[in-house]
Amino acid sequence: MEQNSLAADPASWTTPPGPPERTSKILVKIQAESIDGVVFAQLDTGAAWSILDAEIAETLSLLDGEGQPVTMSTRLGKVNGRLERTSLAIIADEGESISVEATICVSPDWHAGNFLGYGGLLERLRFAVDASDNSFYFGTM
Repeated sequence: MEQNSLAADPASWTTPPGPPERTSKILVKIQAESIDGVVFAQLDTGAAWSILDAEIAETLSLLDGEGQPVTMSTRLGKVNGRLERTSLAIIADEGESISVEATICVSPDWHAGNFLGYGGLLERLRFAVDASDNSFYFGTM
C-alpha cells in the first residue's frame, strides 16, 4: 500500500480554525465537486457517522435528500439528520489524494464543524494515526 499523509506541522492543521483548543485534534483536508478549495474536517474514529456542517451540506445539495433518518448523540446533544451518500476526496500533503463514496449525516441544525467518523467513511479506508505528531495516513483497501 502506498502511504499518503497529511502534514501535521502547520498550526492550521493541528489546531481547528477559530479559538485555540486545549486538546490535540487531527484535521483532515476534504474536497467535493461543488466546493471550491478544501474544507477542514476533524478526525473522530469514535463517531458512528461523519457529519458535515449545514453550510457545507447545503453547498453539496445534501440537505434536501431522502436518506435514512438518524439521531446522533454529539458533545452538543442530540442532532436529528439524514444519512446521505456523496463522493469526497481526502487531500494528501504527500502522496496521492483519494476519493471515497461516503455516507454522511447531514442536518440543517448542525453548525459545529465537519467530522469524519468511522461508519460510512473511515471503514472504507486503510488508515493510521501517528500520535507523536498528529499525522493521519490513509490509502485505499
